[in-house]
Amino acid sequence: MNQAPNTTAAFDELIATLQLIRDGYVLSDERFADPLDVVEGYRYVGQLLSAASELFFEADPDHPRLASIVSPARKLQGDNPDAIYHYARISGRRSYRIFGRVDTECYTSFTIHGRAPDGALAGPLLGDVNDRQFQIDPDGSYSLTLSATERPGNWLCLDPDAYCVVVRSYFQLGTSAQNDMGVSVRIEIETIDDLDPPLPLSDEVFSERMSEGIAFLRQATLGQSLPNAPSSVPFVSQEPNVLPVPFSFRDSGLPVPGAADIFYAMGRWQLEPEEALVMTGTLPSCPFANVMLWNRHMQTLEYRSRRSSLNQSQIRLEPDGRYRIVIAHKDPGVPNWLDCEGHRSGTIFWRFLLPETDPTRTECEVLPIGEVADN
Repeated sequence: MNQAPNTTAAFDELIATLQLIRDGYVLSDERFADPLDVVEGYRYVGQLLSAASELFFEADPDHPRLASIVSPARKLQGDNPDAIYHYARISGRRSYRIFGRVDTECYTSFTIHGRAPDGALAGPLLGDVNDRQFQIDPDGSYSLTLSATERPGNWLCLDPDAYCVVVRSYFQLGTSAQNDMGVSVRIEIETIDDLDPPLPLSDEVFSERMSEGIAFLRQATLGQSLPNAPSSVPFVSQEPNVLPVPFSFRDSGLPVPGAADIFYAMGRWQLEPEEALVMTGTLPSCPFANVMLWNRHMQTLEYRSRRSSLNQSQIRLEPDGRYRIVIAHKDPGVPNWLDCEGHRSGTIFWRFLLPETDPTRTECEVLPIGEVADN
């Protein structure tokens, strides 16, 4: 006799879903023709499973925990070496207190999201606040209440449809935050309603959590657009080796889970082994900016032993104050080289946080790698 019929059924669904992901995502000829993309696809699915387990299988909106979304060994959905992200499942029926202490962060924000119909990690933006908008004590400590009715002190209105809270902590440091074991975010969440301790795990509860995690796995793989498919997002370039004018999620009006205070610009490089893409432009005055390279699975390329990203503190500017950043397969002998790690194609992603003026377009030029140092 099966003592856990719902969880067993969910586990069977997980196995079937992994088979679908293998055939319809990782081994799809429409998606990936390069063996490197396929190998990285299998690694990506393994990292998604890790995220599904921690962020969904262990989720309890009545007794939430702020869990790290990404790490050097768990990259997904456009991870960022200069940021530490936290995620907690919550409910619009409850009230919560988030408390922590700001240390070397240059920016912290809290965004409330609804449930994504397709099972994505986070759905439409329902509310947000950043550390410029609330009181922080002289020692860096703070407390923020999430509730439907206003509370004294720092407060963020909790929509009835609230599904999760995402905390973004950005660091503009000489060593990227994800590469520095001394960098951490001191943060916690608690339910301030009068609740009993959680009941022992039940078949019904865990099977429901598993179903949400399986929906997340599907959306992050089979739910992704085919490579090179046209995009309606205004900050995504449709042409290789070209970047668009940066644009913010707040201005776009799209029901997407990006940070509301950030301008983004996204394009893709397409380079032969002896070619280089030279990006030039001017950084706006802002608390944080960076650029990075992703593979075809929206994972930042290796950044612990290679240089695949640069933040504003790491970019060496030209004498005229402009930046010149080079994407290439091998070191062209210039500052600001981003190593594409053997990928002939991938994504370039820029972030500009709270810029004082709208960021301008990054100019791009493809050159023979031997000519980069001379230009």
